[in-house]
Amino acid sequence: MAAKQGASTTTYSPRIIARTRPPIFKDFDLDWTRPDGRGFHQCRPALLQTGAVSSVSGSAYAEFGNTKVIVSVIGPRESKKATSYSDVGRLNCNVSYTIFAAPALGSQETDHKEYSSMLHKALEGVIMMATFQKTTFDVFALVLESGGSDLPVVISCASLALADAGIMMYDLITAVSVVCSCYNNCTNYSALSLNLISVR
Repeated sequence: MAAKQGASTTTYSPRIIARTRPPIFKDFDLDWTRPDGRGFHQCRPALLQTGAVSSVSGSAYAEFGNTKVIVSVIGPRESKKATSYSDVGRLNCNVSYTIFAAPALGSQETDHKEYSSMLHKALEGVIMMATFQKTTFDVFALVLESGGSDLPVVISCASLALADAGIMMYDLITAVSVVCSCYNNCTNYSALSLNLISVR
C-alpha cells in the first residue's frame, strides 16, 4: 500500500531528563571534627614497618592514628608429637592488650579471645596451609595503644608479619571497619564507643 503523499515520517528519540541527586552529606556535616582531631574527610595517618622484632621469624609494626600494634610470627615449626598428623598446617593466633593500651576499658582481660578468633579466621584463608604439612604457625599480636578500630589494624599488621616471615600466601590482607551511627549524634561518640560498635 502506497504511503500518502505529503505525510512526513517522524523518528522517536527519548528525552534525556537530567536527574539530580540530593547530596549525601549536608554542609554542616563537613565542619565537625572527630574525637582524635581529624576533619570529616581526613584519613588516619598510617605507618607500616616490617622487621620490628629481630628474634622471631617475622614481625611488623603498624600505626593508624592513635592505634599502635606490633605482631610477631613464630614458625613454621614442627608440630608436637602429641598432636595428630594433619595434611595442612596449624595456625595459632593470640591478640592481647597492654595494661595501658585502653584506660577507658578498665580492668579487662589482657587477652582478647574474640579478636583472636577473628584474626585466625582472616588469616587461615590466605596462608597456603596445604604446603606446610605437620607444621605450626604462631601469630602474636599486641595492641600497644588503642585508638579505635583495633581489629582491622591487627589483621593488616599480621598480614605484613607473615610476609616478612616468608610464609607462602595467596595475597596480603587489608581490613577496615565500618561504623553505623545515629545521624545527629555523630560528634558524641568517643573513640572507645566507635570501636565497640564497629561492624567487622
